[in-house]
Amino acid sequence: MAIIRTAIPSLITAIRVLLLLPVWILLSHGRHDIAAAILLAVMGITDFLDGYVARRTGAVTTFGKIFDPLSDRVVLIVVAIAALLDHLVPTWLLVIVLLREILVGITVLADLLIHRHRNDVVWIGKAGTFGLLLGFPLVVLGDGLHQPIVKETAVALMTLAVVLLYVALVFYALNFARTAHPEELP
Repeated sequence: MAIIRTAIPSLITAIRVLLLLPVWILLSHGRHDIAAAILLAVMGITDFLDGYVARRTGAVTTFGKIFDPLSDRVVLIVVAIAALLDHLVPTWLLVIVLLREILVGITVLADLLIHRHRNDVVWIGKAGTFGLLLGFPLVVLGDGLHQPIVKETAVALMTLAVVLLYVALVFYALNFARTAHPEELP
């Protein structure tokens, strides 16, 4: 029974990743409609839900601590590329989102491989990820319903989210440096 309990949060995370295919299909075929926005919103909800369920049921695992943020990276990269190809948000915004995701991936992977240390997710990074996962469905919805105010609000939210994500990147980089030279940093 404990195995099933600990598997549920990872199953929720896996659903988020599996939803990428229908979202990609909808977005790549120019379908900025309610279906794509709903699937993106469900993906955002699963990002909150997997961690919530894991903490509430005592099912936090090392696998989940790695699988959830890795899934976030994959989801954000794929959705950002789909949005970039479909011109849903400004190119500059998506480029800095993609750059940040690549930098975080390199930092986290280097820390794991070089120092055998896994970075814990920082709250500000979760807030930034939430902002992007909220912004993407709103931008799709605003575009599909031809509501520029919804789309502009979503872009503003996503811009703020990216700022938070870069602050989180600084924390990850500092943690990497601290792990490399613990005697030199406070």
